[in-house]
Amino acid sequence: MTVASLVHSNTARSRCSGYRAEARQNKKAKRFLTYVLVFMIFVCGFSYVFVTNNIVAKGYEIRNLVKQTNELDSVNKNLQVEVSNLKSINALGVRSNDLEMTKAQKVEYVSLPKSSALLVQ
Repeated sequence: MTVASLVHSNTARSRCSGYRAEARQNKKAKRFLTYVLVFMIFVCGFSYVFVTNNIVAKGYEIRNLVKQTNELDSVNKNLQVEVSNLKSINALGVRSNDLEMTKAQKVEYVSLPKSSALLVQ
């Protein structure tokens, strides 16, 4: 072997070993990047499921509250009708008979002079 061939073979080996080390680093970098991407996809998927679940739960809660509001509105309307019926003249007449009240026969009004107002100190 000549000196030139030895130098050439050493240069070729150093190039090959450098290429292999670079290839290993590229492979490690690609593997790391793959792990990071898989992790990010997992995190995004988990976040999506979590947020979607919360939205569905809030929607269900809102629907129940709307239903409850409608029921309370209906009860409120029924109570207002009952109050107006109890305040009617006919209902008051029936209750006055039940309590054995009689109608006033003669109504007298008392008029006071204007100067008789009390002064509060």
